Amino acid sequence: MVRARALFDTGSRGSYFSDKLAEKIGYEPYDVAREVGLAVEGKTARVIGRTAVFIEVDGYLLPEEETIGVVEGLRVDAIIGLNLMEKYGIYVEGDELKFKEIPPSSAII
Repeated sequence: MVRARALFDTGSRGSYFSDKLAEKIGYEPYDVAREVGLAVEGKTARVIGRTAVFIEVDGYLLPEEETIGVVEGLRVDAIIGLNLMEKYGIYVEGDELKFKEIPPSSAII
């Protein structure tokens, strides 16, 4: 198990790990990095690979393995975006993470 500090970002559609974290857990590098736009005009990040992992949030193991992009030079260990927050009912209230359902679950609808 590898511990990481994550930023839960409601402005990010996807979830990403830093290259430093991904090197610890292993990842599959892309042949060619992919540029993704940032919220700052004219700025991009380089997605250099992906990894598939099970993620634990506040002591709750999320029920499905997730594919997470790996970003070169990311300043935090991980960004958890809307793709996971919406899927598992995770939200931020004040400075606290909350779950709509405990334990978190997913459903095929």
